[in-house]
Amino acid sequence: MNKDIGVIFDFNGTCLFDSKYHNKAWQIYIEELSLKPVSDRDVSVWIVGKTPKEILEHFLGYELNDNMITQFSEEKERIYRSLIAKDNVLLAPGLESFLNYLLLAQVPRTICSTADLSNMNMYFERYDLGKWFRWENVINGSGNIPLKPHPDLYLSAMKKLDLPPDKIVVFEDSDSGVEAAYAAGIKHIIAVTGDSWNTRLITKPGVYASIKDFTELNPENF
Repeated sequence: MNKDIGVIFDFNGTCLFDSKYHNKAWQIYIEELSLKPVSDRDVSVWIVGKTPKEILEHFLGYELNDNMITQFSEEKERIYRSLIAKDNVLLAPGLESFLNYLLLAQVPRTICSTADLSNMNMYFERYDLGKWFRWENVINGSGNIPLKPHPDLYLSAMKKLDLPPDKIVVFEDSDSGVEAAYAAGIKHIIAVTGDSWNTRLITKPGVYASIKDFTELNPENF
């Protein structure tokens, strides 16, 4: 591996294959709020790929202000965290070995995620992420910084690593994440498809490789 590069990881859907747990948490929480059953079809049509605002307003039937969306979303995340713990969800296949390789090779690395602070705290504690990442370098979705597909999160992550875009490799699983990295000037993006099966990502600008999970990686090819 080229030791002059840095690596930035998205987290949800990239390092942790957890999309079904987010969807299930919304299903459980919406049923609690609306006192109505939410079918699997409702999940696929009105939850998968939708924003919290879109999900909540569809099922509740009225417009919500930002404070209400934040409050409801925090309750959904509480359910999500309990599901992750109950099923003892592990990191993506091959990720720990790859992170150990980066650690031994002294390759700069960090996380750039839209996850909120409570979830990121849980990830650090549950998966002992401090072995591989410095907490102060991690960028998450808390605060007023514009989220993906805006480039701001990735611009902040590169600043933490003190590296320019042409020295960065990004691992992403979503359209908005890839678009954010590319908008930040990053042209070396690897799509991770094992959670989303989003085969379209390989066609997006900046994406030069696609992997199902980290077991398919050969670090020597970087």
